[in-house]
Amino acid sequence: MRIRALRLAAFGPFRDKTLRFESDGAVEVVFGPNEAGKSTTRRAVLGLLFGIPERSKDGHSVDGDVRVGATLTDERGRTLEIVRRKGRKNTLLDAHDAPLDEQVLAGWLGGMDAETYELAYGLDHEGLRHGGAALRVGKGQLGESLFSAATGLTGLHGVLAQLQAEADALYRPRGAQLPLPSRIVHHRAQ
Repeated sequence: MRIRALRLAAFGPFRDKTLRFESDGAVEVVFGPNEAGKSTTRRAVLGLLFGIPERSKDGHSVDGDVRVGATLTDERGRTLEIVRRKGRKNTLLDAHDAPLDEQVLAGWLGGMDAETYELAYGLDHEGLRHGGAALRVGKGQLGESLFSAATGLTGLHGVLAQLQAEADALYRPRGAQLPLPSRIVHHRAQ
């Protein structure tokens, strides 16, 4: 699924602002100076896909009538027009403002939930910092995910677990001496 157009109808400081993403297969980057609305736009995408929180801070300048819409396309060339409004029920709407079943959008997302989406596509500066710190100390799925994504390596968690098991077999603090594993070759000095 790709977002082809993101319409910030009434979200945060934005009114009737549309961002178009028209390239095929390329990474599209939204950039701008501090306070330009990048974080607000990120929240708008999350709100569009997974619901706008009832206590969202993004309604302050739009009198509470928070709305964001998008044109989505999939790998088969199908198009879906959606609008999300802030509210308690029937917040996902079609292009004609008729309620749309959440399962329709869930199908387009492949069942992905908000947490997984944020890890895969919605990292902000704080998330990157925490992920880098987690990777540095060898903890956390986020750190492993970032490393895997950057290097193209898969199955990193399993490799790290295997290396930890091998390290534990070689050394235990305050533990009894352990035999050296048989795969280590011993050499005698001549």
